[in-house]
Amino acid sequence: MVSRTSSRYAASATASFVSAPSERCSLSTKFIHPKSGTPPQIPLGKSPINDGKMNVNDALAQFDKMLKMQTQPPVSSFNTLLVTVAKAKKYEDLFFMFNRMVEANLLPEYIGMNILINSYCDLKRVGLGFAVMGGMLKRGYHPNIVTFTSLIKGLCVEDKIGDAVGLLRKIIRMGVYPNVKTWGTLVTGLCRSGNAEVALRLHVELVNGNVGFGLRFTPSLIYYSCLIDGLCKEGFVEKGKELFSEMEGRGISPDVVAYGALIHGLCKMGEWEQAKEFFIHMMDRGIRPNVMTFNMLIDALCKEGKTDEASGLLEMMIRRGEKPDSITFNTLMDGYCLEGRLNDARELFVSMAAKGHERDIQTYNVLMNGYCKCHKLKEAMDLFKEMLCKEYSQQ
Repeated sequence: MVSRTSSRYAASATASFVSAPSERCSLSTKFIHPKSGTPPQIPLGKSPINDGKMNVNDALAQFDKMLKMQTQPPVSSFNTLLVTVAKAKKYEDLFFMFNRMVEANLLPEYIGMNILINSYCDLKRVGLGFAVMGGMLKRGYHPNIVTFTSLIKGLCVEDKIGDAVGLLRKIIRMGVYPNVKTWGTLVTGLCRSGNAEVALRLHVELVNGNVGFGLRFTPSLIYYSCLIDGLCKEGFVEKGKELFSEMEGRGISPDVVAYGALIHGLCKMGEWEQAKEFFIHMMDRGIRPNVMTFNMLIDALCKEGKTDEASGLLEMMIRRGEKPDSITFNTLMDGYCLEGRLNDARELFVSMAAKGHERDIQTYNVLMNGYCKCHKLKEAMDLFKEMLCKEYSQQ
C-alpha cells in the first residue's frame, strides 16, 4: 500500500509542476514518498466503471489496466477513477495515480487539475492548490468557478476568511461568477470561524436574491445545519430558531445534526424546557437522537439539578439501543456529586464496570472530587489507590 503523503514531497512536486515546460508540466514522482522503490500492489479485478458502484480498489485496478493498454485511452477517461479515489479521501493513492499518469505522458487536464487542487485544499495545503492553479494558467487553461470554489474552501479551512472574501471579490471583477456552492462554501466557512453574524447577513442577501449574477440560491440541509450551529455557538439562539423555521418552511426536513445544533444552543442558554420540546419533536418525527444529543441534555439537566430526569434519559438512551459513552456516565455522576448523592454516584460508577463500560481517568476524578468535597477523604484515597492499581495492571 502507498505510504502516507509527505508535505515536503508534495510541495516539491507542485513546484516542479509549476516550473516545468508547458509541453510537459511534470507533477514529479515526489508526490509521495514510498518506503521502498516499488509501486503499491494494485489489485486486479472487474471494472464496474459504469455501474455506479465503483470503490477505491476497483478504481485502482481499472487505472492499472488502462495504463497497461497498448493504445492508451484519452486523459479524460481517467477522471472517473480520480474522482472515486478523491471522494474516498485516499490522497496517497490519488497522488500516486497522478505520478503514474505523468510518467506515461498523460498530463492531467481541467477536471484532473481541479481534483488535485481540491485535494490539497482538503489537506489544508491551499498554498499548493494555488501553485497548481498557476500550472493551469501556464498550460493555457483558464480556472473556472469549480477551481475558485475549492480555493475559497481551502482558505476558509485554514481560517483565512479575509483572503477568501478577497478572492471572491477578485474573481467577480474577472467576470467569473460564484454559484450556489461557492456562496454555501463561504457561508459555512464564516460560521466555522466564529463569524456567524456575518454569515447570517450574507445568507439574508442570498435568499432575498440580492447577490445578482442571475443566481437562484437554494440552501441545502447541510448549509442550514452549519449556519444554525454557528449562530447557536455564538449565543444567537433565537436567530438559530428562526433559521430552523425558515428551513422547514422551505420544505427541508431537519436531521439529527440540525436538531442537535439547536438543542445544544438552547441547553447552553439554560433553556432546558425549550430544548426538551425540540428533543420530543425530533423523536416524534422518527429522528433518532445520537449519543451527543443525549449527552447535551443530560448535562443540561444535571446543571439544573434535575439528576433524576437525567438518569431517566440515560435509561431511555439504553432502551433505544444508543450506547452511552464515558462522557454520558461522567456527566451524570458529576451531577449526583454536586447534589451530595454520593451513594448514587458510586452505584453508577460500579454499574459501568458491570455493564462493560470503560472507566477512564476522568471517571475516577469525578467521584474522587465528590468524596473530597463531602470530606470523605478515606473513600477518595481508596478510589485513588484503585485507579493506580488499574493503571499498573494495564501496563
